[in-house]
Amino acid sequence: MIRSSRVGREPPLEVCSGRSAGQPLLGFNLGAPGMERQAVGTGLVWLGGDFERESWLVPSVVETARTEDGWWARGGGLLSVALSRPDDREADPEPLAHALYRDLIGQVRAAGFPELLRIWNFMPGINHGDGDRERYRRFCVGRGRALSEAGLEDAAMCAATAIGSDEKRFRLFALAGRRAGLAIENPRQVPAWAYPRRYGPRSPAFARATALPIAHGRTGLLISGTASVVGHATAHPGDVLAQTDEAAANVEALIAAATDRLELSGPRLPGDGSLVRVYVRQPGDWPPVEKRLRARWPGVRLAGLRGDICRRDLLVEMEAWHGLEPGAGAPG
Repeated sequence: MIRSSRVGREPPLEVCSGRSAGQPLLGFNLGAPGMERQAVGTGLVWLGGDFERESWLVPSVVETARTEDGWWARGGGLLSVALSRPDDREADPEPLAHALYRDLIGQVRAAGFPELLRIWNFMPGINHGDGDRERYRRFCVGRGRALSEAGLEDAAMCAATAIGSDEKRFRLFALAGRRAGLAIENPRQVPAWAYPRRYGPRSPAFARATALPIAHGRTGLLISGTASVVGHATAHPGDVLAQTDEAAANVEALIAAATDRLELSGPRLPGDGSLVRVYVRQPGDWPPVEKRLRARWPGVRLAGLRGDICRRDLLVEMEAWHGLEPGAGAPG
């Protein structure tokens, strides 16, 4: 169980889409191609919604450094890392994924922030190739090889997102800390790292969510890219609105699981203060998906992006930041 009894000792992290006190340890400009710390791009097309910029804030950023293919920044007891390298949908991504994750793990360990808390992967042609040659499956092999070499277990990994882009670069962003977060799994789903062989030679290595204690007894819930998967199987192939409902149910199940496990309080649905990115395979699906989610989660802040999902039969995926307040069982 995560406890936040030492007020001020936990990372003072906030995530917002507008102006707020603090400095961005990592800032996303969802509709631009940049790689600056305050405005990294995803390589995707922003389709609309409530926000185009997303900031992961700490009171101050105390140190930054450029690397050969990116940068890192430190502040508030956390570290952010950005890496970007050329990639092509016709190439085997396994060597590149291995190299990127090897370098990421090396950087966070050398900086004294060895615990990975949240990772984003944006890669071209994620569904390109057949069978075990599909680029996403080959990415999983390369990532898994780097984790094994570093002595990291798939089941101990953090929340993550992997989305396909149309550009010829692989973008990897990560948040790391001195202490591990708590992995939260979804009771409606098989853990990704326990998928059967039919999904590839190496299972995906990520948690469905990471719970991170932040200042003043609060908990930030970092929800991974979440799709219409029940057990380990795709639900509602070809029906984007039914998939939207199923993915939303999975997000809600994660919030409920974290709330119960940590004995916390607060709303169990995304709403005011929650940020939800929605990735849709077809741009024309964004308006009905947006309408569906606004009816289900009034007050939530949404951003829509065009991106390919890790399975060909998945049409929509969503990730979220959600804040949980301390409850009676969790001292503040």
